[in-house]
Parts: sequence; C-alpha cells; structure tokens
Amino acid sequence: MTIIKKWFSQFNLNLITKNNFNLLLVISFAVITLIGILNHAMWRDEVNGWLIARDSVSWKKFFYNINYEGHPILWYICLWGLNQLTPNPIAMQLFHWLIAVGYLTLFVSYSPFTKQQKLLFSLGYLPFYEYTLISRNYSLGIMAIFCFCTYFETRHKNYIPLAIILAFMANTNAYCLMISMSLALTLVFDYLTQNHFECKGKAGVQNIVIAFTIFSLGIVLAGIMLFPPLDSTLQGGASQWFIEFDWIRFNQSLTRIWRSYVLVLIPSDSKPLDLAIFAVLSLGLLGFVSTLLIKTPIALFFYLVSSLELLTFTYLKFLGSQRHYGHLYIILITSLWIKNYYSNSKYLVNLFRCIPQKLYKILSIWLKFVTYKKESFVMIILCFQLIAGIIAFSRDLLTPYSASRATANFIQRNNLDSMMIAGSEDFTIAPISGYLNKKIYYPESQRLGSYVLFNERRKIIDDEDILTTINQLISNSENKEDIILILNRQLKTIRSDLEIVFLAQFKNAFIYNEKYYLYSIKQRNLNPINKKDKPNDL
Repeated sequence: MTIIKKWFSQFNLNLITKNNFNLLLVISFAVITLIGILNHAMWRDEVNGWLIARDSVSWKKFFYNINYEGHPILWYICLWGLNQLTPNPIAMQLFHWLIAVGYLTLFVSYSPFTKQQKLLFSLGYLPFYEYTLISRNYSLGIMAIFCFCTYFETRHKNYIPLAIILAFMANTNAYCLMISMSLALTLVFDYLTQNHFECKGKAGVQNIVIAFTIFSLGIVLAGIMLFPPLDSTLQGGASQWFIEFDWIRFNQSLTRIWRSYVLVLIPSDSKPLDLAIFAVLSLGLLGFVSTLLIKTPIALFFYLVSSLELLTFTYLKFLGSQRHYGHLYIILITSLWIKNYYSNSKYLVNLFRCIPQKLYKILSIWLKFVTYKKESFVMIILCFQLIAGIIAFSRDLLTPYSASRATANFIQRNNLDSMMIAGSEDFTIAPISGYLNKKIYYPESQRLGSYVLFNERRKIIDDEDILTTINQLISNSENKEDIILILNRQLKTIRSDLEIVFLAQFKNAFIYNEKYYLYSIKQRNLNPINKKDKPNDL
C-alpha cells in the first residue's frame, strides 16, 4: 500500500480543481474507449440481439424471439430503435459507448470517492472493458444503478423518481433485477428505521403508493420477459435448478466474490482445494466489508441482502462469467456510495455489548482496524481492478475478440457476399450475418436466418450432414450456383460429387469457437460425355 501511495504522490491530483479533474477524466475515458470500441470485433452475444431487432418480421415475433434470450426487453427496444436508422451494427457500438460515457460521468461527478479512487475505478476491468467495449445490456443496468445512487438523497421528499429508476433497472438484465429488488427493500428499511438513523420522511402516502405501483409494474414486466419458454435450452431452460446441496458448487459460488473483487489468482472451478481456500478468502472479504459498513446499517443492509441474493442465484441457477458476477463488485461500490448519505451510528455496535466481554473487546479491536484500513482496502481492490482492466483492454486492441469481422471483410472484398452463404455452427456464425447484413443458411435449422434461438428445435450436425445439405441446396438452385460455406472448425470430410475449394481461414480470435474457415463448394460432374465419344446419328 505504501508503494501505491508513493506512486500517486508523483501525480498530485489535488492540484487539479474538481470540475477540471472531472471533465479531464470523462474526456480521456471517452476518447480512449471510443478507440477501443471501434477496434472491437463483436461476438455472437453482442450481435444476436441486434439481429433479432433487425430481422424479426413483426412485433409478435420480436417479443417471441426475446423470450429465448434470457433478458428483459429494454436493451432490445433500444436496438429496434437503432435499426430504424441504420442496419449497420456499429450503431449499436456507438450507442453502447455513449451509455458507458454517461454512467462514468455520473460516477465521476456525483460519487463521494476521492480523485484517485475515481481514476482507478474508471480504468478498472468492468467500466473500462467489460461494460464498455462489449455491447450488451449490462451498461444500461450500471447507468440505472448510478442514477439511483445520485438521486438517493431525495428519497424522503419524493420516491417516484427512484421508483422509475428501479423499474428501468429491473428491465435491463436479471442481475440488475435482483439489485433493484434489494434497493427497493433498502428504501423500505430506510423508511421504517428513519427515527433511529436519519431525519423523518416527508413523502406522503399517495407518493409512496404511486412509487410502489411503478416499481411493481417494472418487476412484473421483467419477470414476464425473463421466464423462458418451455422448449428453451438456454442455461438449462426453466427446469434446471440446483436444489440439492453440493459442496463443490457451494464453494464455486462463494469464490465469485473473490473473482469479482480481486480478479487475480483466480481459483480453478475444477480443483476442490483451490475452491475451499478461495471460498474462505471470499467470506473474509464479505466479513471485512460488512464490518466496514457496520456504522451505517442501511448501507450494510443493502450490501448483505444484494450480495447474498446474487450468490444464491449463482448457486441455484448459473455460475456465470465475469460480466455476471462482476455485479458483486458493483454492489460493493454502490454500498460505499450509499454509505456517504448517512452519519455514523453505533446502534449495531451497541447490540454486541451483550456478548462476553473478551469477544466484545476483540470485536472493538477488529472494528478499529477495519476503520483504519478502510482507505487502503478500497485502494487495493481498485488497483486490482485497474490491472485487470488495462490487461483486458490492451488484449482486445491486439487480438480480435472474434474473427467474425475479419471474415465478413474478406467476403465483401472478394465479392462473395453476392453468392449464397451457408454456415455452421449456427450461433457462432450469427455475428458474420450481422456484419454482412445478409441472411445465412443454417444447416442446423434448415433455413436462411440470422439470429439464433436456443431451443429444442436446433440440431447438432456433423460434416457429412452439412455437405449433404449443401449438395441439396445446389441441386435446388436454378443455375446450380456455387455456395460459400463458413465453418468454425476445419472441414474433415470430402465427397466425390462435390468440388470443395479452401478459400481462407481466420484463426486470430480470443473466443475459441469464433475462428472461421471458408470454402467454395460446387457440384462435380462425375460422368462427363465427351463429344468425340458421341455416337453418330443414325
């Protein structure tokens, strides 16, 4: 920690006025991330939503398709609006970038953190990379969370703006739905305990009823869209829940705290000893932050309820990846932000006076230690986030996230997009469809398509099935035209009735199954009739 302070002492940010610092940080973030997002090659999870908005033939079909995505509607409505302006998916990236710059502006302008902490947060893994460069609905959720924190101090006067923000938040993604419910419970707890901790509320009954109605409608809408169809196979569909206790999965879920906060020395999910060690470390982090917030019970209430809510979902349904359990880190930041709205209270500390004197003395020493190390703890977590953010951002500049854009560019440069294109495995080919603005024939579903729905109608097919399908397509075409085949693996099967020409391969990609191989396929005439061998006319 001394090294960190020494490093920062060389850059005395306090010499810069607050407004100038905020403006400089936001502009720097905007410029750097604009370069990053325009360089970023989108993958299937980004483009599939764009394709649903682009190619759904009716509103009924649009809502039907969204149900298979596992997300609420808000992001897809935004994509539909952008599609009315342009079919180019870069519009989605620029829109996403504007959202990221927006939530960063809120954080820098209104959060209670120091200049150093704001700088470190801005360059951290989630805001600098995951929730900016990768165009998904999570950035809308972060925007809503930071809006809530900004308006939190108005809660006693008017709950309606907060209810609108929470309804908005609930319809961004499943994780923000859970956070919105935790924040709503926090408002209820704050209202019921205001005589103990803060000034009395001035909002009337009518204001509270309207706010409750708005929030409830938002929750209902999100719930309707999140409940998957019966034939959905996304994350096991509606039926797959891990109800029985499993020690390995329990530790896997707990380690998501460490993975979210620290981002280094990540434990393997397949090594029980690693999981046990990092599960204990994760509980230590949970306990440290809880002690840090013990003098602000409302902030502590939100931190524990929301963290345990997400951990429970992680165990029961989906272990997730960084963009999912990264919301645990956002909960930490939100808790520290909300903490700033309250004065310290010894109410919870005094409750422990009933325990044995020796234990209470240990608790007091621990509380003093945590209070003394608060700034160091926050700075260490932010520094870990900074390291991960710079590494991930730099990697994305050097290594394309997906080879989809390079593949689409090759097809367009060589005028191959005028030909019929087939591709497998369908969900990995979808981003190429987005870049080409062209439907591709998917052998899995036996149709021309763009977006992919994860349902029971999708088939797993092999190379022989693909070539059989290609042969039928050529036979059914009027001029027996050649077909371009895109695979996310090498073709290992040949057929005597097809002439298969390898065109190119695109293996430079971070996503392992979005590396592509291109082939040109046409039918071979196996029994040509030579004119010299023709019999004379009788």
